[in-house]
Amino acid sequence: MTLSYSAFLARPKCVQFSLPLLNSCWSVKMSAKDAKTDLDAGVLNNSEWVKRWGVGDTAFHQGAHDPLFDTHGDMMFEGGAKSVFAPLCGKSLDLIWMYDRGHTVVGVEIAEQAVQELFSENKLDVQVQQVEGVGPLYKSTDGRLQVYVGDLFDLTKDRLGEFDRVWDSKSIVAINVVDQERYRDLLLSFLKKDGQYYLITIDYDPVVWPGPPHNITDQRVRQLYGEYCNIEVIQESNLTGISNPDNKASGGHAPPAEPNSVGAALRTSSYLYERYYKMAFK
Repeated sequence: MTLSYSAFLARPKCVQFSLPLLNSCWSVKMSAKDAKTDLDAGVLNNSEWVKRWGVGDTAFHQGAHDPLFDTHGDMMFEGGAKSVFAPLCGKSLDLIWMYDRGHTVVGVEIAEQAVQELFSENKLDVQVQQVEGVGPLYKSTDGRLQVYVGDLFDLTKDRLGEFDRVWDSKSIVAINVVDQERYRDLLLSFLKKDGQYYLITIDYDPVVWPGPPHNITDQRVRQLYGEYCNIEVIQESNLTGISNPDNKASGGHAPPAEPNSVGAALRTSSYLYERYYKMAFK
């Protein structure tokens, strides 16, 4: 999950934007056990995400780590090995990048197929155990890479502890809107008092697409996190301006897209931004 809409787009990359990838409903990045899928309302449940992995609807997955690591990795992980929590992680190569550099990485993903492929495709020996109340836990033999298969909201601070870093690579845009505050509270509970939270969002005209991925404005980020955290935009990419004769840049009157085509929808948006945030407790 680079833009490139990758992890979206699952692992967003700020300089490479590939619209064809958007035409597939992107990453298994949401926690919605009891929600009823309603595409018109932008609501998907867990089983729908698992189904999409099963049928190979995974054009969102990128074959490279997020480029932010190349430009900001020294700053992000200054001081040596860190513990990192990565919500709704799919089989992102971001986890492998961090693991290969000595960090301890814990993820959670609803689709077991994605987790199995993460370990097998990267030739990592794996141990699997059942965690009561959550589901399977896949672990590298050295224990530094762990991915829970289950619903994010079944995890707790008591079970996982606290982390030096939270790596939220467009996970929040997959969360059903009604769960965003709950999501924020849970992830902040995993962050150490002196830790850093890296958040990646997509901001577009919500008229053209109900989500997911959900539109997250800069104002919304500050509404959610501003009471608790100092917030810094460390990178912003303006992805607007894709050639489309139907886009009148009318501030919200772009024609609606077909309900199964996020790529078509975003092509009609009068604005499209990707933002990377660095946050820390006040």
